[in-house]
Amino acid sequence: MKKTFTLFIIVFISHYLSASSESILVNESTIILDFQQTKELFFSFAEGDQITISLEMVKGKHIKEVEIIELPSNSIFSDFKVRELNEKQVSIRNKGIYKFRFFSSSLTRRVCKIKIHRIPGPESTKDFNTNWKWEVQKDTTYIPYTIDSITGYDIVKYIERRRELVASKKEEELIMNRSERVHSQTNLDNSNSTSVRVDLPYLTSTDLREEKIIAWAYWIGVGEEANEAYTRNVDAITTLAKGVASFYTSPIGGVAVGAISELLLPNIGEDVSFWFIPNYENVVLFESGQRFSVFNQGKGIAAYGKNTNLNSGTFYIGLNNDNFSLGINVNIKIVVIKEIKVYENKEYQKERKDPIKITLNKKRMQVNTTKIRVPVE
Repeated sequence: MKKTFTLFIIVFISHYLSASSESILVNESTIILDFQQTKELFFSFAEGDQITISLEMVKGKHIKEVEIIELPSNSIFSDFKVRELNEKQVSIRNKGIYKFRFFSSSLTRRVCKIKIHRIPGPESTKDFNTNWKWEVQKDTTYIPYTIDSITGYDIVKYIERRRELVASKKEEELIMNRSERVHSQTNLDNSNSTSVRVDLPYLTSTDLREEKIIAWAYWIGVGEEANEAYTRNVDAITTLAKGVASFYTSPIGGVAVGAISELLLPNIGEDVSFWFIPNYENVVLFESGQRFSVFNQGKGIAAYGKNTNLNSGTFYIGLNNDNFSLGINVNIKIVVIKEIKVYENKEYQKERKDPIKITLNKKRMQVNTTKIRVPVE
């Protein structure tokens, strides 16, 4: 009887070990890896399983790394510069998803064959499905925030100060009225060229008063013929301006503001060449007979014109007499047109509505979704 019982025990244990050690093929495949490339395989395993992994190189000496990871990040096996794996066994303690990672850092292509088997633990897991599926998990959080809520308004009285224009006018100012002698070509003591300096008025502005030159005009005439022509122009604008309010008082003042387009000019008399020269350096060149810069020029018994670009500083007028034996007297008139604006600081009683606010503490629901791999059973 004792021998019979012992034999029964031996047969039972042998049958149990045979059933428990049955190896089930999970995957058999060929892995191809290029430079810095990783291939990953995912499988489910049951608690108590034994994994066996075999690797055989087909092309290349080795691959850089083989690793088995229990997701999400628990590494349960790793090996480097793997030439061969001969049924390497790894125990599975927890049911879950396992990643098999193969990595190559070689410049040339690597090819290897792998086989993955599982040896079930308990008999109940023999038919365990090693596939996996995607599962979407939702994580709800509540984020605190604040918001201002208006409960009413306060009426606030205040004073608003403004700078306002109260007066604006234009004025004509005569800044030059002179006669300049220009000698003949045969004058042994004096040159037949000369220059006249012109200083435009220096205007100052304050917070409540602004002054600026908006234009200036000139008259250049030779001898009594030009003076008589200018007098006739004065008489003409005096007649024209009767009953009409205007701020300009001279013919060239009318030219400066564009109210007069043409003036009477003499037909007979000596003429003069003139140049408007921008600075003293070019005056020196002019007087020495060299090339010089100008911004206007002309020649005649009389001439007039205006300028709206140059409104400050100093310039020069160069004069030249080409008469062989006769000196000339050149009359130069220049007027500027100033624009004057006057301001006042005024105060106004004003009201505004300031909102009355309270701060409310609130929470906002935020749902984060995550897709993870899970066993199919």
